[in-house]
Amino acid sequence: MTGPDHSGIDGIVEDPNDQRTAPLTVPGTVQGTIDRARHYRDQVLSSIPGLLVHRGGRVLHCNRPAAELLGYRTPEEVLALPGVLALVSEDAVFAERQAYEECLGGVTREDVRRIKRQRADGGVQWFDQLLEPVDWGGEPAVLETLAQVRPQTGYTQMPHQWQLLQAAIDAMPNGVLMLDRDIKMEGANSEFLRLWDYPPGLFPPGTPMDVMLTYNHQRGDYGDVPCEPIVAELASRFLVRCVINAERHVPNGRILDIRTAPRADGGYVVTHVDITDRKRIENELREAKERAETILKELRETQQQLIVQEKMASLGQLTAGIAHELKNPLNFVNNFAELSGELLDELLALIGPLDDRMNAADRTDAEDLTANLQSNLRKIADHGRRADNIVKSMLEHSRGGGGEWQTTDLNALVDEALALSYHAVRAQDRGFNTELERRFDPAVGALNLVPQDVSRVLVNVFTNAFYALRKRQKSEGGPDYRPILVTSTIDCGGTVEIRIRDNGTGMSPAVIAKLFTPFFTTKPTGEGTGLGLSLSYDIVVHQHRGRFDVSSVENDHAEFTITLPRAIPAVSLGERRKT
Repeated sequence: MTGPDHSGIDGIVEDPNDQRTAPLTVPGTVQGTIDRARHYRDQVLSSIPGLLVHRGGRVLHCNRPAAELLGYRTPEEVLALPGVLALVSEDAVFAERQAYEECLGGVTREDVRRIKRQRADGGVQWFDQLLEPVDWGGEPAVLETLAQVRPQTGYTQMPHQWQLLQAAIDAMPNGVLMLDRDIKMEGANSEFLRLWDYPPGLFPPGTPMDVMLTYNHQRGDYGDVPCEPIVAELASRFLVRCVINAERHVPNGRILDIRTAPRADGGYVVTHVDITDRKRIENELREAKERAETILKELRETQQQLIVQEKMASLGQLTAGIAHELKNPLNFVNNFAELSGELLDELLALIGPLDDRMNAADRTDAEDLTANLQSNLRKIADHGRRADNIVKSMLEHSRGGGGEWQTTDLNALVDEALALSYHAVRAQDRGFNTELERRFDPAVGALNLVPQDVSRVLVNVFTNAFYALRKRQKSEGGPDYRPILVTSTIDCGGTVEIRIRDNGTGMSPAVIAKLFTPFFTTKPTGEGTGLGLSLSYDIVVHQHRGRFDVSSVENDHAEFTITLPRAIPAVSLGERRKT
């Protein structure tokens, strides 16, 4: 990297009218620093500048001094470049593109900008730049003036070795600000001016830090806050005798890593590292990571749905197979019950004329036997039809609709599942009775769901509730215990709740913790598979994007709350709460 041009510094003849060699005067106000920057601008314009005209990145004109300053032999070589940004070093493209767009939009900036340009030989050189919007060929364009960096006032009065040190600091890739023990500026390099977008000549050596901070406040760096408190706070940070790290967003859109370190002589060295690209890459990596996590979440959710569907298909096949096996002997029972009734009627018609040959006692016995046979056949037929309805419900439960999403009356679905479960339990234990309390909210209405799968969930929960009620009834056996099952549906706006509460044996916290684990069951061997609630959880949470909540007190009650959304979200995993 090539530093600023200090040629001729040692041989300058002092002229009291030359600002470069005049006695150094340090401005004590922001207006004084602005006046110095404007004077420096006049000096830049008084030299022979290089001129570039470009629009939308395309170079339209280049004079010979500009080509020579950039290391090209002829202006035509500059015009042949792919664009004006080919002259800009990679780390400065963002700021230069922004400055060009503002200028092309008609924004005029009177201050000089300290910029660096890529030379034809691959090196980098610092320049002072002025931008001005112009009319070129009837369309707006950017007039860019380039001049070699001029030695600033005060630097020419330094000893030669200090001038070399300043040149070395100026060639550093990071911004450097030197402060003395009184927090006054001792020097700064060109990268510092570029990063903060300060006009060259604005802050000469000896400028107090509060003047620099006040200038920042006046141009809007710190937002709409009072000037004196923020300036005092920022200036106090330099008094801490340790390395201070901070990140700052400067007005030109850059992000700087600022590090302040004390020197042995009591002064400070403040380095400024441009981390804009690093932050951009970090943001892109974070966004890519979030997108990947979202995709992975969706893939896992899809995989879970496929597993649930496979489980449901297997369970449906098993249920359908059992129902078909029951259907055949049940048909025989129903058919032969009906046929036996008809045969009995025919038999009675045949033996009717023989009634006169029997004595009164035999006739009474025959009539009693006949009445009992007819009553038994009617009961067989009634219960056969009832069993046939249960088998039909099992078949519908396993395959009806093919697992398709349908608009379903939720209250009717809950009531049907309750009746099916209660009949099944009563078929196993005729002595079991419980009070069924229905609290259905009419506002629930219809939901879009898979009715067969939701019915499976409800049947599982109802069956477990009846089991808990029977178990407590048998264990207590007293007349004071009254089994009750309360089933409620509640409209919650965007969701619908189904609450099933029983006053059975309840569950301990240890049981609740394992409740939805596959193959976990509290029933004796042979009475439960441990798959019911596991599959039910998958149906509610993964398939229908709902919630499956459990609340229980041992030997008091158990309550299951199933929450189903009216509209299924695209990506949302429900969670269960256990209390």
